[in-house]
Amino acid sequence: MQILYGRYLAACPVNAIQCVAQTRRRQRCTSAVLDPAVPGGIWTLMPATARHGQLALPTGDMAVYDLTHLPYDTQIRWRTQRCTTHAAAPAAADLALTDWEPFDPLLHHAHIHQRLPDSARRTRHTTSRTCPARPPRGQA
Repeated sequence: MQILYGRYLAACPVNAIQCVAQTRRRQRCTSAVLDPAVPGGIWTLMPATARHGQLALPTGDMAVYDLTHLPYDTQIRWRTQRCTTHAAAPAAADLALTDWEPFDPLLHHAHIHQRLPDSARRTRHTTSRTCPARPPRGQA
């Protein structure tokens, strides 16, 4: 995923990324960050080397969910991993940590895909609905 010109690896598919805010019942919000009523990102192919000066990888391009064309406040909403309701309520506490991990093409080479997702051709979003439990950092 590309947000604010930085690349991140999400713990699950785009449409399964869950809001981290706490609800009034003191539970984690069950809403997704992706809101079909709000313009979303675009699946695109980008060079696998994210930063200038990095060695070029033999893979060339990779599929990236790009949000950089969206307004700044929308990108911040994604980066803070909040649904549209909780983005408008900044006083709501976060009940969980965000699932983003800075993308490193050398460490995360297993996540580099050279083709856009099949569903991106139809809906511009992934189709998986569940987010598996994230393994501890450093484990795959």
